[in-house]
Amino acid sequence: MYADYLKPIYRWLHITWATIGISASVLMATAKGHPPGLVFVPIVLVAWFAGHVLLWLSRKLAVKGRLAAHNQAVGDGKWPVLLILLVCLFGAVFIFGAFGLFWQMFSGSRWGIELISMTAIWLTAALCFFGILMRLDWSRNLAGAGFIILAAILLYEIIASFMRGYRNSPAEWATALILSVLLVLLGWYILRSSRIKTFFVR
Repeated sequence: MYADYLKPIYRWLHITWATIGISASVLMATAKGHPPGLVFVPIVLVAWFAGHVLLWLSRKLAVKGRLAAHNQAVGDGKWPVLLILLVCLFGAVFIFGAFGLFWQMFSGSRWGIELISMTAIWLTAALCFFGILMRLDWSRNLAGAGFIILAAILLYEIIASFMRGYRNSPAEWATALILSVLLVLLGWYILRSSRIKTFFVR
């Protein structure tokens, strides 16, 4: 019933991703320097292939989520713009974070607090990405709480830097505070919005 409703959108997404991959490969292959850009072409091709696989998988999960929503008679309309943006955000973190973690492990990085934090953020983004596509309500709660926790971490870091004696400029303080408030508001909206809630299945 819903098997084809996303085909036109995803057809253009695949074309766009293929264009980006071809352009990046050509730029790498013709780049000069040391090491030569040609050695990075296989990495670009792997990322290009992984992106197409992720697009295909996300479409399958979105169709499955819409079918589940239809069966429960909830959220059977268009996707809210905020959720589309969140899926794009979490998808980008998922795919690029996977390459980042692989590179960290390949380069022999030890499991310190930074690598553990990166892995935790990546896992959270991955769960939110797949959960939102399938319209599972726990992913909404995880995403909303995640943004609020991220705001708390940001505030903690700026206060900790002040306590350590670092001199932050007023612009840095203002940026951190504004960003923290925006993250809290975004998280709160995801958790409390009735429009967002009715889109998910329980």
